[in-house]
Amino acid sequence: MGARIVGLDEFGALRSGLGRVVMTSGGFDPIHPGHISCILESAQYGDVLVVVVNGDGFLRAKKGKAFQDLRTRCLIVSALREVDFVVPFEVEDDSTVNTALEVIRPDVFTKGGDRIDAMTIPEWDVCQQIGARVVTGVGLPKEWSSTDLLQSWNEAT
Repeated sequence: MGARIVGLDEFGALRSGLGRVVMTSGGFDPIHPGHISCILESAQYGDVLVVVVNGDGFLRAKKGKAFQDLRTRCLIVSALREVDFVVPFEVEDDSTVNTALEVIRPDVFTKGGDRIDAMTIPEWDVCQQIGARVVTGVGLPKEWSSTDLLQSWNEAT
């Protein structure tokens, strides 16, 4: 469809020849303009953009259930022109993408919305350990929330 969707191990094997790698992550369930603006703006920080899509377990822990399954969300994200790789990601009972950061070893890790510092970005310490620069405030200001969109939709039906 668009960007390559690869497992974490497969990406790890490709990493060395890719140049300056930028990574961003999220549940993207459902994807909205804030997500898209964060992904598109993230591309400017490097040569290769990797988008890690959090798994269904992450969404169940965060909001009770997934609206769209992981495969569907990965396919949607892969259609964005600026994305080079999509990595579906799930670690049981871990709401961070620390393991993905350790394998992908990005030069830059971007976060949008209300993720702004070590207190709101649980991956901050791992980024420091691997030498990844953390760039916050990427994309449009936090105007949308997937949780709020779904709640409004449920109330209207």
